[in-house]
Amino acid sequence: MTMQTPSRVAPVRITAANVQPGAGIVVERIRKSYGHTVILHDISFALRDGEFLTLLGSSGSGKSTTLGVIAGFIAPTSGNVLISGRSMAGVPPRRRNLGVVFQNYALFPHLTVLQNVEFGLRMRNVPTAERRKRAMAMLERLSLGGLHDRRPAQLSGGQQQRVALARALSIDPVALLLDEPLGALDRQLRQSVQLELKALQRDTGVSVLYVTHDQEEAMVLSDRIAVMRHGRFMQIDAPAQLYRIPRSRFVAEFLGEANIVEVRVTHAAADGVRIEYPDGSPGIVDRSPSLTPGAGSRALLCLRPERVRLGLSAAGLENCATATVSDSIHLGPLVRYTLECFGQTLIGMVPDGDPNSNFPVGTGISVGWPRDSAHLLDADAGQN
Repeated sequence: MTMQTPSRVAPVRITAANVQPGAGIVVERIRKSYGHTVILHDISFALRDGEFLTLLGSSGSGKSTTLGVIAGFIAPTSGNVLISGRSMAGVPPRRRNLGVVFQNYALFPHLTVLQNVEFGLRMRNVPTAERRKRAMAMLERLSLGGLHDRRPAQLSGGQQQRVALARALSIDPVALLLDEPLGALDRQLRQSVQLELKALQRDTGVSVLYVTHDQEEAMVLSDRIAVMRHGRFMQIDAPAQLYRIPRSRFVAEFLGEANIVEVRVTHAAADGVRIEYPDGSPGIVDRSPSLTPGAGSRALLCLRPERVRLGLSAAGLENCATATVSDSIHLGPLVRYTLECFGQTLIGMVPDGDPNSNFPVGTGISVGWPRDSAHLLDADAGQN
């Protein structure tokens, strides 16, 4: 049978024409290159008013360069940035009314906490009494009022991070640009500060553009996440949408674990897509928004480990197979099973204490998943 090629998934392309109203920052086809090396490939997106948008990607994906272009620290090769509807072409960083916080916080060690927070206001020629009032109010808001006369070296990492935020917020910015601001904190403190940061953003209503390589951090904080790779946006969506319905194999595997199984499409209709698994067994999944497969085409089935049903709970499901348990790991609230199925390895996770969480290694069991628990990706798009 001749294999048909399904429609390809292209990197996300957003133009100014379809940006929603209420966007405080609009990025229009920004390209950045150094000689023949392209860092950003004509990216476009909008940061909506009051939104927490995260640029997520591994090192070298272009996320910090994107932030630098918006802040005015990096000149784009082409394209434009609009802030509050105004072009930023030729506008220096200090006149863009953006609060910027870096990973090292960039606090002035010779100034007190209060003087650090006042700095942006002083650069804007705010009168002494007014800037002192605004700076102290921001310190109180971030529970730093009693530390106003200390130097940065006398503060903990979490306190320094809040001082940097207070300084950025004191100027009443259009948006906060945060570049890996929690990267220097230990895991426990980072998790605590994440919740404080999200609460602060909701309380103030300030728009936030956040840069991180930490998937969990992005999921916790964001209203939307833009997954970046090689200077392109692979997908921009709400965290739950990204996780449940990734548009490409790259996004699926970048955000958590994903079982990827190559299948053959036998029939595609409005009520679902019928497929054939590698062992010849039939199955069915709901139609996928990421591609439109034709009968006879190859596709990749994407299935999250927690959606795999084991043992008796797999009986009667639209997609069912037999598997052998090759390993199990107790993860506290979950048990992670490594399964040999379809001639490849699948991962299944079940809650600890569940009747289906006690399968010894070597046991043959049934595995299955409902039709709405998996969806199809383009088999010919590789890691795009």
